[in-house]
Amino acid sequence: MRAKMITLLSVTALMAACSGEHGGQLGNGSSDTPSGGDDTLGGDGRGSDPTSTPEDPALAARVVDFNEALRTASLKLTRRLPTLAQIGRVAEAGDPQAAYEAELDQMLQSPAFSQRMVKLWRDAMRMGGDGLDSAPVLAAQLMVENRPFTELFTATTGNCPTYDAETHTFAAADCASGAPVQAGVLTDPAVMRQFYGNMAFRRVRWVQEVFFCSKFPAEVADEPVEIDGKDYTSPWAFESIASAPIDFQDTESVVCANCHTSINHLAPLFGNFDADGMWQAGVSVLTPIAPQAVPTELSHWLQPGETTQWRKGNPVADLAELGQAIAGDPALGECMVARMWNWALSKEDIVTDLATVPYGVLEPHVVQFDAEGDLKATLRSIMVSRDFVSF
Repeated sequence: MRAKMITLLSVTALMAACSGEHGGQLGNGSSDTPSGGDDTLGGDGRGSDPTSTPEDPALAARVVDFNEALRTASLKLTRRLPTLAQIGRVAEAGDPQAAYEAELDQMLQSPAFSQRMVKLWRDAMRMGGDGLDSAPVLAAQLMVENRPFTELFTATTGNCPTYDAETHTFAAADCASGAPVQAGVLTDPAVMRQFYGNMAFRRVRWVQEVFFCSKFPAEVADEPVEIDGKDYTSPWAFESIASAPIDFQDTESVVCANCHTSINHLAPLFGNFDADGMWQAGVSVLTPIAPQAVPTELSHWLQPGETTQWRKGNPVADLAELGQAIAGDPALGECMVARMWNWALSKEDIVTDLATVPYGVLEPHVVQFDAEGDLKATLRSIMVSRDFVSF
């Protein structure tokens, strides 16, 4: 199932993901092979046996350059070029790989790293400024402090921290949305305010695209079935979602249910947050029907007897249960690793720009993230991998 999440675009996309196009050469840290051999370079095994898999000539022509990698890592992690002293320590080292990794570790512990992570998550979450920083700041804090990244969805306290750009420090703060349970960013009033919209669909879309790296449809059956001469590809029962006052079972132009069977089983969980992001006793989003929008009811999303679910067969009764379901979904790790990869390798957004990454490229880093839950450690593994240090 993992191969379905990260879509393969083309051989060109694979080459772009792996090319390591970080800029011009810098210094004299180049070498045809890394110190210590392939197996010690990031632990990903890529290229350790040149006869095992065919390699594109353009990729095979790359050489390892730890000084160029130092330059790229420094710009990424601190927004500054490396100092002459840093360049010299790598260029003159008997073991340039070890020297590069030592410099990398210092950058990952530097105060500037925290600000870079806030910027990264502002961009990824499409949030920031005017009191809309708490979710990106929480993601950055979890990385900087080497905490399990799944706390982004499960934290019951400290889920709306603040960040002081002058001192590069985080300050814990609880979200004050009034929600009866807390679940990381899922109960963050800034998120709910930023993505307020009809029937809470924008909030559901935000979760799917930011943390699962794909647009809807999110679920696909093994075999499609034909509905009114069109392919219905969702694993859900076609009739599980509402047909009035909005007909989500419409098939006139497309099969709306391909997406809405997943969306409509999630949206009610976010429906009680109003336009200011505050939790209310009742549903506080609208159903857009003529001549005037009306307050949404559960029956506008789902047929009687249907319950809220993260995915088909994974029922969740509230946002706390949803946070646990998201944290336990293997596709979360794949998406987070893909976002780290694209950021480190200067690729575009995986959703809006379709800068997808083949799972085979990400696999060693996904395995590491699944085992450790530490996204900062995963970012480090990417920055010592063969693809990052080869040019």
